[in-house]
Amino acid sequence: MNELLYLEVPTPDRGAVTAWLQQEYDPGMGAKQAAADGIRLEFGQNSSQPTAEISIFVWSVQRTTYLKVFRWSDRPVKQEKHLIAKLRADLRDKFPHQYPEPPAINLSQQNIFDALVGQYPLTVKYFQKMPRGDYHLQRVYWWEQRWRQSVRNPQKPQQIVFPQQQAAPKTEYDLIYIGGH
Repeated sequence: MNELLYLEVPTPDRGAVTAWLQQEYDPGMGAKQAAADGIRLEFGQNSSQPTAEISIFVWSVQRTTYLKVFRWSDRPVKQEKHLIAKLRADLRDKFPHQYPEPPAINLSQQNIFDALVGQYPLTVKYFQKMPRGDYHLQRVYWWEQRWRQSVRNPQKPQQIVFPQQQAAPKTEYDLIYIGGH
């Protein structure tokens, strides 16, 4: 089993993504079959190439839908890279990023509460009740800007896990932190 794609689909409606995969999506290859949370693509069976399957499935967490693609074979399917690129493009066409931009703010001219109250009145209300709420809301705003930048310009993460046959680069660390923001 090989993971071929892991993607965030910018919609909370997992059912819409599943229905699109099952009813509208045309992979252009393989025999497509509906599955509970996505589809399966089955590929040929002959003596020179064993049967292969690609599974595409979705799930949701916290109002976001995620999609994974796995190949159930040790050998790549013919035109596999094309299939994945087309799936990614088709998903972006059908489910484009539509996140409303938070306002651009200048904290040298106003505080964070005044800058955001017009668009996010409840957020401001509750952060104002917190000790150091202005500091924490500034951090939330900063992380939101960073996340949006990473969505617009995705970067391949630095490899940190290496197979045994590949040596990890020699680096010394004082601290390794694993977790979220």
